[in-house]
Amino acid sequence: MKRQELLKHIGSVEQIGGIRDFTFNDGKAKGVRAIEINTGNLRFTVLPDRCMDIAQAYYKDNAVSWLSKTGITSPAFYEKDDKNWLRGFYGGLITTCGLRNIGGPVNDMGLHGRIANTPAKNVSVYADWEGDEYVMRVSGEMRESVVFGENLVFKRTITAKLFADEFTVEDTIVNEGFSDENIALCYHCNFGYPLVREGAKMINVPEDIADISAPIHGKEEECIGVEHEGDIATAGIENGEIGAYITYKRDTLPDFLIWKMLGESEYVVGLEPRTTNFGGENIIKNNAYVSLKSFEEYKTELKFSFKTL
Repeated sequence: MKRQELLKHIGSVEQIGGIRDFTFNDGKAKGVRAIEINTGNLRFTVLPDRCMDIAQAYYKDNAVSWLSKTGITSPAFYEKDDKNWLRGFYGGLITTCGLRNIGGPVNDMGLHGRIANTPAKNVSVYADWEGDEYVMRVSGEMRESVVFGENLVFKRTITAKLFADEFTVEDTIVNEGFSDENIALCYHCNFGYPLVREGAKMINVPEDIADISAPIHGKEEECIGVEHEGDIATAGIENGEIGAYITYKRDTLPDFLIWKMLGESEYVVGLEPRTTNFGGENIIKNNAYVSLKSFEEYKTELKFSFKTL
């Protein structure tokens, strides 16, 4: 429907979609700001206090993201030493890893770096008609900085449209320091039940790792590198009823990792575009960072799309 025709049928866009801005008020999530974007087909929760990352996500009322046993956790409970980052790893559709480390703990940087526990400032919430399209957009910026050290700004914009089955995540990293800085970035995109279930398959990955089993007692995680071709690549999961897909640009995210964890409770498949296939100490040993000169920018873009099969 065009705008005028649609508005003949409803009193407010909020009847069928729109944006809802709220704050959690219980447990370890208490005080965490959340912005829910609802296209009518696709509904997901952005957390400005956690790097503008995305927690729960639903497609036509089917859960598609994995939420860990920690639940949504305030950055006030961040523990960086060793692997204690996992005590606040709620999973969600996106957990951003970086900006100066991904993978194992190294030096003063814990597992997967600090950015996922960094609150946003200058948060903007937009929802309005642009011609006959109702556009919903949230944006914010995080800063990873220290006296006598790095000054990195991470800007994120998430855009969706009413009735759409997709949305985009556009990020820009700016080195606002006066020395070159090394960065690493990984999008830890976590898909869970009922999208992930026995009989589901991963798409655009090697056939020998594509199948998804039922939860297995004592199963350990698998981290599998996948080589995609072309300037733009897509990977996804299909379960016979719905499909979920990530599309990314390989010029700025040249590497792709599958985190296949099919144990009990930790029953999740992670699809992870990233800047390097090295993590932790191996990034340093192999100098596998992206180097940003003073005031240089680095841009990435992801598209999440869903469909009924």
